[in-house]
Amino acid sequence: MLSKESIAFIRDHASDDPAKLLLSSKTVPDSDMKLIVSTIEGKKKIAAKVPEWGERFDLCYPSSVSLEQCSSVYTAEFKQHFFKQKDVLDITGGLGVDSYYISKVAKSLVYFERNKKLFDAVKYNFERLEVVNTTFVNTEVNGSSVLSMPESEKVYTVYADPSRRGPSDSRIFNPEDYEPDMNKLMDLLLGFADRIIIKVSPMADITSLIKIFSAVDEIVIVSVFNECKEILVIINRNNRFKPVPSEKVKIQAANFEKSEKKWKCFEWTLSEESSSGAVISTPEKGNYMYEPNSSLLKGGAFKILCNRYSAGKISLNSHLYISKIQIPGFPGRSFRIEEIYDFDKKGIKEIGLRFPKANVSTRNFNLTPPELKERLGIKDGGEIFLFGTLFSDNSRKIVVCTKAG
Repeated sequence: MLSKESIAFIRDHASDDPAKLLLSSKTVPDSDMKLIVSTIEGKKKIAAKVPEWGERFDLCYPSSVSLEQCSSVYTAEFKQHFFKQKDVLDITGGLGVDSYYISKVAKSLVYFERNKKLFDAVKYNFERLEVVNTTFVNTEVNGSSVLSMPESEKVYTVYADPSRRGPSDSRIFNPEDYEPDMNKLMDLLLGFADRIIIKVSPMADITSLIKIFSAVDEIVIVSVFNECKEILVIINRNNRFKPVPSEKVKIQAANFEKSEKKWKCFEWTLSEESSSGAVISTPEKGNYMYEPNSSLLKGGAFKILCNRYSAGKISLNSHLYISKIQIPGFPGRSFRIEEIYDFDKKGIKEIGLRFPKANVSTRNFNLTPPELKERLGIKDGGEIFLFGTLFSDNSRKIVVCTKAG
């Protein structure tokens, strides 16, 4: 799709403003300038998500929407363990980031994409990337397209990343409104697949997902550097006629730790959470305090952390945890409490004088972190961490912490 001249142009103008390039007189004879400019724009965006691709000048990107929804290298590599030595069907191929990383570990991969421009671009890119175990199908998945596959008799593992964009490019948050509607395809897919992995928005509600989809085996909440990026719904054909009770569905929170550069996972079920007891503890200077990873908070693992780690909560709804002795391996950030202030005029004044620079967070507090920072009159940064929170007696407090080693 990109000629040698086009690739040279992209290399020479990779740092230029794409919008200005499109309006300028600079052109490449017999080339699609819209694709070239789109590729220059896409290259800048993909570099943050997939550096391996961002370093290259010979890959093309015809669609900005596909770039926004595509996975990062972190989440794509995390998903690889679902597909090792499997025959895989990616029914919503898109830009092909997930397909590319799946192909590295799968026996074979069938890439489905109905958008012709995107399909041609991904096929071209995969040839450049020397992917050899992938078959490309330019259509949507339905009964006839599946049966026409060269090896339709195989047992597949299906991957789906449905579109979360509606009319006028608006965002869609309800999985039942995604395109395609996975529930409408479920019977067809489970006819030849033993497992289906569906990527959904990180904004989706966990309990609702279990109700929306049948045969759910597991829900995986994937975070990178403590930011929730996506949720995976794992469908198992064995559960088709005998579903796992919703309270028994396994929930996994996975976070890629920036400091340790590795994934840390925590598993539980809704029944374990509901049967756990929350221990309420009043923090004191010298205690250790813990803030769970975002994927745990998203999944609702609140009381169970008290049981698993022998930690107390500051209050039932604050989701900050306390221990007198440091707990190794707690799934989140660990701090040591240096001071505790009342959130009143005296406390606000003293904090502003003592800590002109700090990292501010709030949990179960009536102000957002920016609002609290403004009230305290301090700037971001430094080695001090301030948490605005509500204690069990409903008193508003500012907990001053340092990072625990």
